[in-house]
Amino acid sequence: MDRSMALAGQAFAALMPLLIVVGAASSAGGEGLAESLIDRLELSGDAAEALRAAVATPPDVYDSVSVTGGLLLVISALSFTRALQRLYVLAWRLPPLGMSGNKWGLAWLAAFSVFWSVQPAVVEVFDGAVALSVTIATSCALWLFTPWILVGKAIPWRLLVPQAVLTSVGLTVFSVASAIYLPRAVASAAAQFGFIGVAFALLSWLFLVCFALVAAAALGATLAEPAGQ
Repeated sequence: MDRSMALAGQAFAALMPLLIVVGAASSAGGEGLAESLIDRLELSGDAAEALRAAVATPPDVYDSVSVTGGLLLVISALSFTRALQRLYVLAWRLPPLGMSGNKWGLAWLAAFSVFWSVQPAVVEVFDGAVALSVTIATSCALWLFTPWILVGKAIPWRLLVPQAVLTSVGLTVFSVASAIYLPRAVASAAAQFGFIGVAFALLSWLFLVCFALVAAAALGATLAEPAGQ
């Protein structure tokens, strides 16, 4: 539970600088990223409007974003990758990577950005059960690559397969449940508490996502132990 909350907090802390910096670099003023989040979280109606309002930032803030803002984004993103890295290091009982772990975190961030951009377009080509299979397969590839690169390639690919499958299936099931729960949670929280409510709903959702990651990492490493001995 503690590891899940720490990971969710780092993910949330990295999200806000991302919205500001991307908004500053985009002619749409961040609206494109907001729409991407809405599509990925499958929000609509009041929930979608609440998220748009929550991430809206005044133009003068965008104008003030500079190299310092970009540096803040990198630091925030690397804080998240280090937290994710620690998860796999602990699960697999590996020695800490220290500062050298940052280069693997940057490599993962680059790969994840490509995945985030390309994966929806690939899945949209298919329908029904085939689309679901492609979603699980691409997610499995991501979560096979993630621990492998974050721990500096210290774990053989074959030992990571059970963990990747568990993570992919768990997150796919969770995404189906999120399509029902999250729009209502965001809309309700926004109506009651405004931006703070949206932030709390997103943080709660991130906690559940991170709990699935932590559980899959622990179980996957345990299942792989006999094979690694």
